[in-house]
Amino acid sequence: MDPIWFKEDLADEIIKQSYIFNETQSIVTDIVCDRIDITKIVENMAGVLTHRDAENREKGMRFFTKLLKDLPQSYLNQMQVNFISKFYIDRLKDNHRVIPAVLEGYLAIMDMKNYEIKLCGEYFNILFREIACQSQLRQDRLNIYLTVQKVLEKDIDYLKSLGPDFVFGLISSMDGERDPRNLLFLFNFLPNFLAHIPLGHLVDEMFEVISCYYPVDFHPSPDDPAAVSRDDLAKALCPCLCGAQEFGEQCLVLLIEKLDSSLRVAKLDSLRLLTESCKKFKPETYSPFLKALWSSIYREISHKTDEEIKMAAHEALSALVANLATSHNTDQSFENFVKGIIISMQTSVAESTTVAQFVHATRVLLSVANSSKESCIIVARSMIPAIISYYEFKTSAKLQVASLEFIGDLYDLAKHWDVLNDLEKQANEIIPLCLTSVSEPTKEHQMAGFKTVIKTIHALKPDLVLPFVEILIHIVQHSEDDDLLLISIGTTNAIARKYPELIMDLVVKGKCNMDNIMSDKTNLQKRLNLLSNLASIDDFTKVILEEMLKIITLDEKNAYNIVEALNTSLSNASLYTEEKVTQIESDHGLIDSILSWLFKEIKSASEESLLHGYTLISNTVCSLPGDKQILILARHSPNIIEKCQSEDVYFPLLECLYRSLHQNINDPTFDDILKLSLKNALTSKSVFVRTRACCLVAHILNKAEFGQTFEMLYELLKNYLASCSKDNEDICSPLIHLYGWIVKALILRGSDVFTFWLQKILLTITNPECCKDGSEAIRLIMTDQPDSLNSRLHCRTSILYKQRIFQAFVTMSSKLGPFDGETKEAYLLSWAYVLEKAPKTVLNIEAAQIMPLLVDALEYDNKDLLVVMIDVLTHFVLMKNLLVAQSFQTILPRLVKLSEYVKSMDVRIKSLQCLYEIANAYKTALLLPYKTDLLFDLAPSLDDKKRLVRNMAVRARTRWYLVGAPGEDKTE
Repeated sequence: MDPIWFKEDLADEIIKQSYIFNETQSIVTDIVCDRIDITKIVENMAGVLTHRDAENREKGMRFFTKLLKDLPQSYLNQMQVNFISKFYIDRLKDNHRVIPAVLEGYLAIMDMKNYEIKLCGEYFNILFREIACQSQLRQDRLNIYLTVQKVLEKDIDYLKSLGPDFVFGLISSMDGERDPRNLLFLFNFLPNFLAHIPLGHLVDEMFEVISCYYPVDFHPSPDDPAAVSRDDLAKALCPCLCGAQEFGEQCLVLLIEKLDSSLRVAKLDSLRLLTESCKKFKPETYSPFLKALWSSIYREISHKTDEEIKMAAHEALSALVANLATSHNTDQSFENFVKGIIISMQTSVAESTTVAQFVHATRVLLSVANSSKESCIIVARSMIPAIISYYEFKTSAKLQVASLEFIGDLYDLAKHWDVLNDLEKQANEIIPLCLTSVSEPTKEHQMAGFKTVIKTIHALKPDLVLPFVEILIHIVQHSEDDDLLLISIGTTNAIARKYPELIMDLVVKGKCNMDNIMSDKTNLQKRLNLLSNLASIDDFTKVILEEMLKIITLDEKNAYNIVEALNTSLSNASLYTEEKVTQIESDHGLIDSILSWLFKEIKSASEESLLHGYTLISNTVCSLPGDKQILILARHSPNIIEKCQSEDVYFPLLECLYRSLHQNINDPTFDDILKLSLKNALTSKSVFVRTRACCLVAHILNKAEFGQTFEMLYELLKNYLASCSKDNEDICSPLIHLYGWIVKALILRGSDVFTFWLQKILLTITNPECCKDGSEAIRLIMTDQPDSLNSRLHCRTSILYKQRIFQAFVTMSSKLGPFDGETKEAYLLSWAYVLEKAPKTVLNIEAAQIMPLLVDALEYDNKDLLVVMIDVLTHFVLMKNLLVAQSFQTILPRLVKLSEYVKSMDVRIKSLQCLYEIANAYKTALLLPYKTDLLFDLAPSLDDKKRLVRNMAVRARTRWYLVGAPGEDKTE
């Protein structure tokens, strides 16, 4: 029996039965399989499509529209599409109930492969004449806008041919739109429309329809699951307001008007609109408005507190200057505008009495200079001589330092725009000023002068190198200030890169000649640091390193100083790249020299004095490619392993070689090295050796290849530790320490077996004899260490490992206990180490379990515990967690007591801050019962011997005094 759509009864079925709407896919299947023609379907639907009742015609059109949407887009031929299109266009004149289905259906027709774009002309003509868009429902209005968008995407030229009548129809359709989702669609669509479709005499009408929404004043409903934000609308509207060149004058008048309003969002939107408009409008558009624009922009730049508005104003100024600069050859407006700003800012600079005032003015000039090549030249030519004169007339050291920093920044911009050749005369005046500054006896002048020299090094002339070298070497010899020494070495490096021959003669072979400086024991280390820094420059590497390595080999007394200097400099990745270190190792055999020195010194020198040597080898190996690492191991490790078997003092040599290997290095001796490391980690009498051994165990576990290699090494580890005597008290503490390293290595590589070892650590916390070791192991796990288990050493790392530890700790600790006395403090301290490093967002999830711990921790006399726990408690207070309020009776007296904690100023400040936040966060009704006692109990803190504590005490006590005061809004 044939389905109903094969019969003339289809029309009646559509009218009477709603189930038929679910059968469109079956109808489509029959059409596509040629069991029935679509024209036959239309004939069978005739009764409902032409029914005298509008409600039934609506059903017919909805059914037909659904059918068309389910049809393959390429199925209907051109004749069929044309026929259906004209039928739908004719339906636009039908009853208002039918219109939604017509609008939806025509969208489906336009997507069909054989649709002719010229058909839409009649559609739009009737649509705009017969239908008032804003009287339709939201989705129906959107369908109208979507139809216009489709035509724009398909054939822009045809859309242009529709002329002003079409544009007027679109304007009328948009006029009065209030739905935020439809507005967002329109605002995203209109810039493309305005960029391609001429508006003719309808410019004013189009701008008026768009600008009525400016500035956007809209707040989404909190119940809307797909809410559109005010910022979304404002950001989308901005390009519309400057979407057509013809909008220029109206747009600028509008934004200046809104920029002068008192509404903050209006100011921000106007500044952003000005920035956006500079990408679209021509420079001549702005000429009549430049005076008003500068006045408005500068007012917002001068805003004292709102950094967002100030930043937006700087961006707008920069965009405006960049736009005007494109006309610098044809229009005088650009140069006049920039020079006007310079004159205004020169006055501000001259009148500055504080650094803040000076920076405010110079920041404007930097924004202008940063805008374009042309503006940079104008600003630099005027301001470099002006600032040099300003430096000479001002006596304030801080203002002189600020002026040097400004010149350096201005020079950086000139370098960025590649206009240094245009500023040669002005640039030549900078270096003498820097020489004057570094000749001053104050650190601030010297630091600022050297920083500016580094920035402007291209302007340094050979005749001024010697005076600078004299000053720099004097500082290296006599200064004890680390910052000044560092910048002095950096300046020498910068000069050496420009004038290598001069620095070679004056410094390397002159004032810091290796033979001479070795006799000057007082300043030896500082001079060696300078030379090792200069060795990073290719012209100096061979000369300096050969001399240094020769001294390491021949002069045991001074070798330590050389090693320390080399380690300090080679650890600086900005000085020594991996390629540079590899080259040094290949050309000079750095590792061989350092190892030879360590072998000679290892039994007589202290472990700490050799640490620079171990680190230098580790960092050098780290920089080498894998094939060179293998060669180094083959050359040195057999001898070192043999010595380690009998004396653990040699183990750090082995560790520094193996710590920095790449992950893909698979040395056949790893089994033996792991066993040796485990042995030293547990039995060595040297704490240093035990720590180095634990570190190497962790590195081997972390880097082992996934699969069989890791499983074999992990099994070896488990078996070895299982064989250790549980009754040997001597290995208890080292064993727990090793567990910490194992947990950290495993969790960083993403292995779940870390929980097995973490459980062992937690069990030790329940034992009074080793609970402190357990908490220290937790601290080790949670603390980042610069010289182990990081990506620089080619280890596997996970950014979420602290969160995983927290989650595992929560789960496991709930099964432990009870704790008392020493174990309770160790347990709480372990929690403190975990909570301190865990992301604050995850703490809220476990607030119920954490809060009792925080309350208990406030009773203990342990600074490390108290600082962390008060911080976490303050976090919960800021989140207005009700669990805190439920414990006020206990928490408040304990915090008051801690506000007088003698052993730590930090604890006193944090406890007072927490009390302040409590009074600030919770309802008045919850706080009032404690107000009187708090005001009395906080009085002693007002006389604390530390100013910072007194300041916080005043703040906290004042806030509690205001609790319940008239006008306080704390009822939420």
